[in-house]
Amino acid sequence: MPGGHLEPQDATLHDAALRELTEETGIARESVTSVSGRPVHIDTHPIPANDAKGEPGHQHIDFRFLFRTAADVRELQVEEVTDFAWRDALTLADERLRQRVRSGIR
Repeated sequence: MPGGHLEPQDATLHDAALRELTEETGIARESVTSVSGRPVHIDTHPIPANDAKGEPGHQHIDFRFLFRTAADVRELQVEEVTDFAWRDALTLADERLRQRVRSGIR
């Protein structure tokens, strides 16, 4: 899943998710529509300290949004994406995320 961090120009979490999606995949913003302005899933997990970045251990929160695209996506932006695959929602390991994605794509 494309992801990233909030930037000062992001007015909302949704704006940040859309910006990261287009930056990381190269899919044009005008080819993307949001299923909902609200996250379909929120995941919190620990991040260990990273001495190279001078970051202490901390909790990381992922806000996951669901988007649709009308673009014919066969190859994504190679500068950002090294490996990708289209997957059926049934293959998502997290049960809550799987249910919400399936509900959103109906």
